[in-house]
Amino acid sequence: MIHTYHCIPIHTLGGDLIALDLKPRQTDPQRGLSPDDRQDLETRFLNQLLTIEHYADYFQQHGLLCCLTIDFQLARAVSQSAFIQQILSQLPFMRLKLSEDFPNLHDGLNNPLLRTLIEQLNILWLDDLGAGDANLNALQSKMFEAVKLDRQFFLDNVAKPWFSILIANIRQYTNRVIVEGVESEVQLDKLAASKIWGVQGYYLPVLSMQELEGPTE
Repeated sequence: MIHTYHCIPIHTLGGDLIALDLKPRQTDPQRGLSPDDRQDLETRFLNQLLTIEHYADYFQQHGLLCCLTIDFQLARAVSQSAFIQQILSQLPFMRLKLSEDFPNLHDGLNNPLLRTLIEQLNILWLDDLGAGDANLNALQSKMFEAVKLDRQFFLDNVAKPWFSILIANIRQYTNRVIVEGVESEVQLDKLAASKIWGVQGYYLPVLSMQELEGPTE
């Protein structure tokens, strides 16, 4: 099982590891899924959680968070499954990151599914802010613990004079802003001035799940 996953590290601006973004190694696009395919997707999500549970000591001993991306279908499965909720309650370092195409994000807590997830778990992150599907309206309910900027949006706008103002606006709703796509010390210094919480892909691009076994065994 562990060979089918890899981890994308999230570091502080100073290089300290603070979280791992766990992703399955995809072999087929998940488009136009049948009900049976959807059930299989939910089963794989449950297997992800059980895999993470195997490494719980590693995350807890190192004070790391672990993030999984979920779409609408998986969000609904989480909200309806007492078993999945029980597993998540036993993994206090777990966070669920909403995919950028999650429907009606701008409704915030007026979105029944989002409200249910907050009331049940309150462990949501927002992915790819600036990609076009999510916007600042999605942040105003303050239901996201952390927000990740879209990589291309960051690269296109980091040098613009209003970038720091944008970050300041985002930080009104969450102090944990994550940036993917940092390529230089100049960009890192600019992010430090904006009090960015984490960067993804700058210090270490990817880890395999196998590499987490050493410290735990």
